[in-house]
Amino acid sequence: MMLRRTPAFFSAVLVVSLGAFSSSCGKPKLTAAACREDSACGAGEICDNFQCVASESKACTNVVDGNPILQPDPYTVSFGNLDVAAATQPVTLRNIGNCTLTLFEAQLAKGADAGFSCELCNTSFPLEIFPGRAVDMPIAFAQRQVGAASGEVVVLSDDKEFPELRIPLKANYLGAPKLKVTPNPVDFGYVAQGRQGIRRLSVSNQGTGVAPITIKTVAFSVDSQDDFVLAMPFSGPVTLTPVGQPGSSVVALELRYNPRSTAKHALELVLGTDKGEVRVPVMGNAETPPKLSYAPALIDLGNVPLGRTATATLALTNGGGAPLNAVTSWGGAMPTTDLFVLPAVVPPIAAGAYTQLQVGFTPTALGPVSGLLLIASNDPSQPSVTVPVSATAVPGIGNEVVKIEMTFDNGSDSTWDDDVRNVNMTLEHPFGYVCDKAHASPTNWGAYGTPTWLAFPPKEEPERIVLADAMTDGTYRVQLQYVESCKSVPTTLLAGLLGISLDVLLEILSGGAVPTEASDLAEFIERLCLNHAGTSATVRVSVNGLLIKEKTVGLGRKGDAVYALDVVRTNGRFSVP
Repeated sequence: MMLRRTPAFFSAVLVVSLGAFSSSCGKPKLTAAACREDSACGAGEICDNFQCVASESKACTNVVDGNPILQPDPYTVSFGNLDVAAATQPVTLRNIGNCTLTLFEAQLAKGADAGFSCELCNTSFPLEIFPGRAVDMPIAFAQRQVGAASGEVVVLSDDKEFPELRIPLKANYLGAPKLKVTPNPVDFGYVAQGRQGIRRLSVSNQGTGVAPITIKTVAFSVDSQDDFVLAMPFSGPVTLTPVGQPGSSVVALELRYNPRSTAKHALELVLGTDKGEVRVPVMGNAETPPKLSYAPALIDLGNVPLGRTATATLALTNGGGAPLNAVTSWGGAMPTTDLFVLPAVVPPIAAGAYTQLQVGFTPTALGPVSGLLLIASNDPSQPSVTVPVSATAVPGIGNEVVKIEMTFDNGSDSTWDDDVRNVNMTLEHPFGYVCDKAHASPTNWGAYGTPTWLAFPPKEEPERIVLADAMTDGTYRVQLQYVESCKSVPTTLLAGLLGISLDVLLEILSGGAVPTEASDLAEFIERLCLNHAGTSATVRVSVNGLLIKEKTVGLGRKGDAVYALDVVRTNGRFSVP
């Protein structure tokens, strides 16, 4: 049988023969190897027209009418409006000429705004770009401050027309948005089956600058449940600018917990935004209620010398299965600031745990004193209990005891009054040491006495300072500082600005120990309030229970500080000129 010889057969034979010939006897190849990219070629070679050739052959001195041309892509680097702290833009430097382009230098122009950086600028130069090739020069921008930034990258090369090429850089940093939901998590605590619990949430943009964030959806993570509901369906989208900026607002949401079974329930509230999801845990307990027990049932502090302080411990125990919330207040026929309880704000008591309160008496007038310590709680079986407190003030060692009380005009004393004006009182001793909120019990007054500061919830009013044990004559000065001046602030909005719940806001206004700095409170109120109002404060001075001076002073604006009066000790006797 004759073998048919096709054209493909002859081609194969020819290739094999040429291959064998080109590699035989160690002689050089007759043809260059085929290539598609420079990496397929050896050192000192590049791929040109599917063949590996010496890179030196593309030098402008070896090319007829050689002309290197540098083309940046893009010609202008614009980051646009940024709401992230850092970003990178790709930039390509391409040689569209017919011979090798040499880069001598690349650097940011002097005087450019801070924030831009160029990684290629730190490369060792000179740098060659062969015809049709490119190098990457990414430009990075890192947030420094809110606002527009501009600059240039200057590239020096042997491009004949543009040996110094300037690439403009532009960016506008808006700040970083941050959606804040408060409270977070949402804990309804104990709610009996068939009852309803309500929690109000504030949603605000706590970001920096002017960067907005848009809330698109609000929904629960589990659809097939009836225990938690939104009081009103969310109507969006809603765009929030950072608090304190013109047009800023707070979205108020109301969640309701209607437990259908005796169990613990939990899910998530999911807020969909243009920056991603924010998930807020939501939980409620219809299984085991809190249960309050307290001891002792009544407190008798006995005989207490004028100016001294006697305390007794009152233990609150939660024998239930859900956190116990308790709020204290004083009642009785003749309430007095000589009786007090610390802490003024009782933290939640976990199931099976207890907390101790210090019930105290610092007498400033002789005679018996009695009061009723009222404790309101979320124990469904006993929402309120009363602890009788009694004591008797007896003469001290002979030194007079001074009590200074201050009240101020800030609307009603109700818990949720929107008036958040606040005045602080300070007592200065003759050489400048102070007793105030920040120095409630100074121990460095020596012979000038032992002072103590105290304020009463829910608005730190009245404030009172008791001075005992003074043995040296001198002049003490009473100073008032106007620390908040907003006459009316929507409470929900203020809580949202602070990034706290309404309950925590109450604790702040009550002087409770919460993780929010007083300076933050002042800053947010100042940024929010457009109308400021003055206030008046009244100072009353008593010596051994006898009122010797009452004076009212006006404070016009936030930041005002005035000396209301002087308390003078002369020959062992206190008086007010």
